[in-house]
Amino acid sequence: TLTLLVALILTFHTKAQNNDCNCEQTFDLVVDKLEANYIAYQLTKPQIEKEYTQQKVRYKKEASKTAPQDCSKLLQGFLSFFKDGHLFVSEYPDFAEEDLKQTKAYIKNNMLAVETAVLVSSNPLEGYWTDGTSKFVFTANKNKNIPFTYVAVIVETKDSSKIGEVKFGINLSGNSGEGSYYTNGYASRYVKVTGYKDNQLLSIWGGITWGRLQTKDAPLYNPVAAGFRKIDAKNAVLTIPSFLVDAKEFNQVLLDHFAELSSTEHLIIDIRGNTGGNGIYFDLLSTYYEKPAEQVRGFALSSDDNIAYFEKFISGNSNDPYAPVVKEMKEEKGKVVQGPSFNALELTPVKTAIKKVVILTDRGNMSAAETFVLFSKAISSKVIIMGENTAGVVDYNNINMVKLNCRKHGIYFGYPTYTLHNKVVTNGYNKLGIPPDVRIDHTVQDKIGFIVKYLQR
Repeated sequence: TLTLLVALILTFHTKAQNNDCNCEQTFDLVVDKLEANYIAYQLTKPQIEKEYTQQKVRYKKEASKTAPQDCSKLLQGFLSFFKDGHLFVSEYPDFAEEDLKQTKAYIKNNMLAVETAVLVSSNPLEGYWTDGTSKFVFTANKNKNIPFTYVAVIVETKDSSKIGEVKFGINLSGNSGEGSYYTNGYASRYVKVTGYKDNQLLSIWGGITWGRLQTKDAPLYNPVAAGFRKIDAKNAVLTIPSFLVDAKEFNQVLLDHFAELSSTEHLIIDIRGNTGGNGIYFDLLSTYYEKPAEQVRGFALSSDDNIAYFEKFISGNSNDPYAPVVKEMKEEKGKVVQGPSFNALELTPVKTAIKKVVILTDRGNMSAAETFVLFSKAISSKVIIMGENTAGVVDYNNINMVKLNCRKHGIYFGYPTYTLHNKVVTNGYNKLGIPPDVRIDHTVQDKIGFIVKYLQR
């Protein structure tokens, strides 16, 4: 366990941060923004209206008695009704230094003795982790005065004065939980934390990913960087932990290993734990490209926020997919309209020796990771999906974020702006995700080895 020098380290922010947030007013804004902008609400309204109204009344009542620091958690609970991972609230705190003086002082006066950490819990997330620049220990909290079951504590960082500070505290069930995360500037924000890739990656709301360290003394590494390795003459593994990385850096990995990549017969692409990001994968697709992929037009909802969002992407070209959407939206305010019309995905094939491509998936795969899977299957007969179902966060795409009324808390409402295709209501992936062609049971320890043996057969 961790020895606490002083208790209540994680409860101070309820008083220390200078809050400017009325949760009931913020809830009303979220409801207004959701109903005006969220295409899934409009498409499913006839089927869900009664249950949704009950949800709205219940959360409105709760919001009236919810403290500012707990508002994001309440809002996320309300939005979970739609079971859409692209629908969320997120905090980007903007507290002035004066507001955080007490917070910083409290953290500094209540450090944790990390050298006494003893990892005894059976929870799969317990252990040492890195974000690429610092190290953390994640362990069970044994102090009854702290309102979280687990804490992550800084054990190594460039600023040695931060060693012993709590980075986040969460109430954990299995390999996921929610709680409070502390920024480098000592502001607190609501987060959800989940372990993926057989609990080798830790996904933290706000686009943060930590990678597991086998020991406290293990070297630092970048947990979101792509990597390539040859297994033998026929097999190679390309690991892509995230698409929320710089496209140049990702493509540089492909270039650095192109000779080995292009000469391999069986390419295993491990995307477990990849929660999405941006479409930076098209150069990779070209290495096993065979045929164009048709893109079916979906739906969008006309609103002021959505018009402003799509106007940012208008290029002025004759085949601009966004200009017609904006035009129709302005003519049909409040109506469901046709979404962007994209041409078929056509790529210039790159000559390689690749005969089979296996994409290894898990429940952490969302959004851009799922479109990567769909595009891969569509452009090549060489592709086999193996592992688990993906998360099913692909029906509704392209996030827009609008700021709410809590300036210092920096609460934003995020929602998807259009549907993946025109059959999304009856043929979406939200419930089950994209199923693998070959399922690999979660009890299989060496999934890469399993795939190599499968390909040999």
